[in-house]
Amino acid sequence: MQLSLLELKMSNIRVVVKEGIISGKTAVVLAGVHGNERLNVQLFDRIIPKIKIDKGKVIFIYANLKAIQENKRFIEFNLNRAFRNNLGDKDKEKLEARTAREIIPYLNEADCLLDLHASNSKDSKSFVICQLHSFEFAKAIPCELITSNLEEFEPGSTVHWMNLQGKTAMGFEAGYLEDPESEKRSEGALMNFLIKAESIKGKIGYTPDKKFLKIIFLYKNKEAPFIKSREFADFEKLKEKTLIGKEGNKEVYAEAGDIMLFVRDRDELNEECFLIAKEITP
Repeated sequence: MQLSLLELKMSNIRVVVKEGIISGKTAVVLAGVHGNERLNVQLFDRIIPKIKIDKGKVIFIYANLKAIQENKRFIEFNLNRAFRNNLGDKDKEKLEARTAREIIPYLNEADCLLDLHASNSKDSKSFVICQLHSFEFAKAIPCELITSNLEEFEPGSTVHWMNLQGKTAMGFEAGYLEDPESEKRSEGALMNFLIKAESIKGKIGYTPDKKFLKIIFLYKNKEAPFIKSREFADFEKLKEKTLIGKEGNKEVYAEAGDIMLFVRDRDELNEECFLIAKEITP
């Protein structure tokens, strides 16, 4: 039995709240933080009208309506770097900063968070981003890879905001945004998350042999555009010391055993060029 349904449209977010008849956790699920990752918005459109919440409250948030409408990653700057109290004056009145302030009260109310994403990279793998205290919850998400420690290098995500409060939070990257299987992976992540939160009834099918990674390094280009030396698969483990790319005339290497993430060409300065991770045992 569904106790209540509330739908709100604010200036740049749309919120749908569904409650069960039994009190329980408040779970928040986000889609559209990056507006061009439309498969998760489509998943919301399909799932929300028919899902029945048994226990607690689930808050579904379409997170960046203008970016979704324009099919852009963001309008003025990355919304997933806007969940900070120390934004500079030039950023804090931009659309995404105002949008973050609309979302933050829901995060403050939440017991747990799932932020759904997808990638522009055709060879992208699905994985979870969270911190160590959320690993047990993240094990319920149907993918092989769980990564941690991104916010040490790039604070300001929805997950980071929750982590500052010691709450359970994870981002899920479903894979290539044009791959129909990615929406299925997002749906599996959403359902398992809600089962783990006891919002809905069901049985979790756990993925065996999960790998746990810790991000240990972020490279940003400070002086010149960065051009990668070749295509790197996400989570590619280097067999030897390898030239990753060049920043102007400077050669940039990574070592044997390093696991590469998100190696990208960058024209603008101070951009995220790549991350390095190591496998850990939690």
